[in-house]
Amino acid sequence: MLNRDLLERYVKERLQLYFGDGSRSHLIQESEYLAIQRKVELYQQRNISLVKAYGNVEVKNIWTDDDITYVNYTLHIRYFLKQTDLYFEEEQQERQMALNHHEMVYDIEFPIEYEDDPNEIEMVEEDEQHTPMDRNNVYNRFNAVKYAETWWDGHNKEYPLYANDCTNFISQCLRAGGLKMNGMPKNAVGWWYKNYSSSSYSWRVAHALRKYLPKSQTGIKAEEVGDPKELSLGDLILYDFEGDGRWNHCTIVVAKDENGEPLVNAHTQNSRKRYWSYYDSTAYTDNIKYKFFHIVDGLNKPNME
Repeated sequence: MLNRDLLERYVKERLQLYFGDGSRSHLIQESEYLAIQRKVELYQQRNISLVKAYGNVEVKNIWTDDDITYVNYTLHIRYFLKQTDLYFEEEQQERQMALNHHEMVYDIEFPIEYEDDPNEIEMVEEDEQHTPMDRNNVYNRFNAVKYAETWWDGHNKEYPLYANDCTNFISQCLRAGGLKMNGMPKNAVGWWYKNYSSSSYSWRVAHALRKYLPKSQTGIKAEEVGDPKELSLGDLILYDFEGDGRWNHCTIVVAKDENGEPLVNAHTQNSRKRYWSYYDSTAYTDNIKYKFFHIVDGLNKPNME
């Protein structure tokens, strides 16, 4: 049987590290401990006060094998932050704990699986007329952000849920914003979704979406900008954590802090109103690269030249 008090006490001790209280438990992996330190550093750099941190545990399943009890659980953390105004940053971690006679053996976050090998993905340019965006294909940023806020920590069963779900989630947000799909049924063409086994690479693979966005002229039109502060709500950020040309992750801008810096929502490690740089991620490296894409919303006047 699970000693729930033991689990909750461990979570509280973990959260105390964000306030500089207590010491690192041997159960906390070094990469996670360093990520906690970077989050604290990031708050200080942004002149943010961490008022409180709450941790909620949802046990998914428990089983015992050779006197070891294994617990799969979701840890939902809410950070109560104060800049000038107050707001919440949230995240979910899928974790596993092992116990031996009520002594904790280990506690780990499930590793994030990478998507398809980008070396095997080649997006084909669309055969299309390069015309101004159809006025009927206006991007409704409010609806895209509303979707991102509604489903950041959940699964809309109208769509599949992938092991690495970040790009699938972002595509859902874009579709909720009214952008039209195109390119079906060719996987390497356009941006579209039919069902779990039938969608474009760009719908569900970050590397393919990064290749697609600058060239698309139909379903999605995007312009790359050089500064994250130039992004609007509903725009996208893509991440190459290792700086090796493999684009691993993408997020959607749902808010701005008082300095005009984007706050983003994402799936895989589900996050809400996270600071855009991912400096506090265990995936962060000093070689990280970013791409900032502003979605053309169709509201601008057409080019008359």
